[in-house]
Amino acid sequence: MKARLILFTAALLAIGTSFPAAADPSPPAQLPAIPPSVLDNPYVQSVINALRGVLQTTNGNAAFGRVTYFKHFEMQVQTAPSVYREIHLHQGTVINPRGATLSPGMTVSVHGAAQGDGSLNADEIDVR
Repeated sequence: MKARLILFTAALLAIGTSFPAAADPSPPAQLPAIPPSVLDNPYVQSVINALRGVLQTTNGNAAFGRVTYFKHFEMQVQTAPSVYREIHLHQGTVINPRGATLSPGMTVSVHGAAQGDGSLNADEIDVR
């Protein structure tokens, strides 16, 4: 059985090496570059920032931004202009530095478990 496999592989290699080499393939296609004047356009920058905000909002198990609302076990974080994410706290949520009281305007980094509705169950909140 092994001998047949070795003979078959050797035959394939011999056939493959007996053909002339193919002509050089064409060089890979170059993607068009975006001119710097377009990237510096304020409208293009606002679109890029909006997309960046959507990506930050949907960043799974983390959120970073400014607290806009905090009461008991509910919090809202602004992750980008006009992009907000609901944060749910629970008994055992760690707030660093320990003992810090959250209030609107603070910049925070939140880690936890993403929920189906886009909110986040916070396990740890770091005040920046």
